[in-house]
Amino acid sequence: MSRAYRIKVSETIRKVIRAEDHVRTQLELLQILPADQMADLLAEELVKQGFERDGNTVTRTDEEITVTVDLETGEVKVQVESSEAISLEGERTGLTYDDAGPTRKEAEANLRKNLQKDLESDAEQQTKELQKQVTDKLEGHLADIRKELDQAVNKATAEALKQKAAQIGQIKEVTEDQDGGSLTIVVEV
Repeated sequence: MSRAYRIKVSETIRKVIRAEDHVRTQLELLQILPADQMADLLAEELVKQGFERDGNTVTRTDEEITVTVDLETGEVKVQVESSEAISLEGERTGLTYDDAGPTRKEAEANLRKNLQKDLESDAEQQTKELQKQVTDKLEGHLADIRKELDQAVNKATAEALKQKAAQIGQIKEVTEDQDGGSLTIVVEV
């Protein structure tokens, strides 16, 4: 007569899941003055917006979003990173018989293996969800970041035009329309 054994296994997975996303773009900075002077003007404007200068780059980190601008090339990298500690627990129950099929240890090992596979699959799903959240966060902030960078480029360009006008002759009048983005410089040569 065969006897049935009820087997119960439980597993816990604890890990830190990580997700990141980034986008790169290029600033269009007119070369009104030599490149190093234009880079310095842009850096001044970006530092006013909370960026920190380190050599030829400026960087700002807000929460999980990092914006880095290479002042020489005008390349902008916007990156979002996030991590989360997760703990997943599971339990499985199965039957084995003493006269047929796998031994009790083999049946327990199979249950444990399948449970671990399911827990890993759940962890992978949570990683995908975190990745989606990170991507959504990046998309949500891109428009604001682009607007800030465009304002800095416009102000740096305006300052460069003023400096260039001063090199050409004596500036008689400067009229700026911040809202419309226009700049009028009257120069006497």
